[in-house]
Amino acid sequence: MVGRRILAVLLLAASTVQAGVTACGGDNQWPPSSYRLPAAPEQVVGYSPDVLKAALPAPWKPDFRLMPFARCLSSAAQGEGVQIVMGASKTPEREKQFLFSQSYLRLNPVAASLRRPPSANRAVREWCGIHGFNYKAFGLTDAQVDSGSANYADLMRKLEAGHCRQFVEYREVLLGLGKLGVLDPVGQLVYRPLPGAKPVDAYFMISRRAPQAERLLAQLNVGLSRLEARGELKRLLAERLQNQR
Repeated sequence: MVGRRILAVLLLAASTVQAGVTACGGDNQWPPSSYRLPAAPEQVVGYSPDVLKAALPAPWKPDFRLMPFARCLSSAAQGEGVQIVMGASKTPEREKQFLFSQSYLRLNPVAASLRRPPSANRAVREWCGIHGFNYKAFGLTDAQVDSGSANYADLMRKLEAGHCRQFVEYREVLLGLGKLGVLDPVGQLVYRPLPGAKPVDAYFMISRRAPQAERLLAQLNVGLSRLEARGELKRLLAERLQNQR
């Protein structure tokens, strides 16, 4: 009898561990999706963590980490301690490695350039970019983008040095970066709608190697549908767009 009780406790503990999931995003600050606040740098906040916590039922308990986005993708694809990628756009390559939730965020692409560009602009590339980002979502090819920057500080240095003329980002992200003090989109940059670009949907990507990946996806989509029907997705996004602090 005692042995059966011990076995039951062990099985319960194992199922609880399996229900824990880790979601990652880029550590270069990417509001409103996911970012850290200067006052609490150990804490990951943002619209994506808000939605994931609200959408997943018990016993799923999401944990959040920020890291270089390329490593976030590779760790999740290999199932190395990460099961979910937040705020991701679709590509055929990613669909081979990940299951995609229904869309929970729609972003508007813009092109940004320096308000006062270098006087002698001998740009090698038209576009600067950040390593690991999906620029195909903006209608750009890999060959068009100098994607060697690790973060926005690196990207801005390349712009100021004249290595490239402009970069693409989402309007909502630029405004968030301004509120966080990462960029000065009003005083430092000029941005305009990206010609021909349509709004881009963002998804949670679940590693195909994650334990119970199909079950996790199904329950996540049920939760996302519930939040959308109740207007909760709009409310959560409005709060992050307004505050981001």
